[in-house]
Amino acid sequence: MIFLHRKWLRTQLWLIAAAIAFVLIIASEPTRPILIVGSILLIVCLFNAYLELMVSAIFISPLKPKKSAEGSQWTSHYGSHKGLQTHIQVHSSKPQHPLVIFVHGWRSTSASIEDRALWFVEKKWNVVLLELPGHGKSSAIHRWNAITSADHIGSQLRNLNSFISVSEQAPVFLYGHSMGGYMCSRLSSQQTEPLGFNITGVIMESPLMLYSHILDEICKQFRIPKILRPMHLKRLYRDVQMMHPEVIASDSLKQFDVPEWGLPNAPILCLQSMNDNRLGREHYDALVLHAGEENELTHHLIETLTHSGARTNTEREQLLLEWLETFESLLL
Repeated sequence: MIFLHRKWLRTQLWLIAAAIAFVLIIASEPTRPILIVGSILLIVCLFNAYLELMVSAIFISPLKPKKSAEGSQWTSHYGSHKGLQTHIQVHSSKPQHPLVIFVHGWRSTSASIEDRALWFVEKKWNVVLLELPGHGKSSAIHRWNAITSADHIGSQLRNLNSFISVSEQAPVFLYGHSMGGYMCSRLSSQQTEPLGFNITGVIMESPLMLYSHILDEICKQFRIPKILRPMHLKRLYRDVQMMHPEVIASDSLKQFDVPEWGLPNAPILCLQSMNDNRLGREHYDALVLHAGEENELTHHLIETLTHSGARTNTEREQLLLEWLETFESLLL
């Protein structure tokens, strides 16, 4: 069974079966029954190979991880969990000073959030940059998925004291960009094992909140016909359950969208690109709808902010400063 977890194995097995069916057709006497049965087998094998290929493609990791942050102010550490290593970069100030923990977006690395982090470094905060599995200098992962990534990031946060010294009284903030916001939303909610420390606030920048929309986008890119999508989803759940048996199969992906995915149990600041050319407005709208006043959500649409590449942005930094000033005893 272990080989069935290999990314492309099922596709390869169905293609081998299709090749065998084809050989049987051309190598046998060309009688009508043999042609009919052989053709049916060939079509069935090719159809299943196609579906398995589309399922495997959902779990693909970044092909060429980008470079990590390289500034002299960062110290690299590696945390191990379930045979994989997570790359962690740390800037230590004083233990009693506030701590902010960054999680970058899909196909990014710590380098993409370094300038945001340096804004906190200048204010003498403790800063941690975590790289997702398959990204930067973290271990490659054969089948990338959000649940596994949240599990690995959560494991490192539960061992926070192994790579940075922070007082129990120090305020702790999470800062997630795009996919990183999706991770932070889950990890600061009641959907996962407690982290072992209190989260003072969660900052989300143009966050992903609806994984079902991402799957729809992928299906359109791969040109998967709508009539085949229920079968595709069923096999997708099959693979997810092999990696995470606790997941319950369904005819939708609602459990991977907010609010079921998880919303922070702490004040939230959402800084959203007004003209988000990557995720659009649906994710922001879902957060606003489901978080509401009960979750102490502060949210802003920023016209000058882009989804990617916005390493510095004056309006974003001003709104961030104003929100942080509502907390007591922060270094600003």
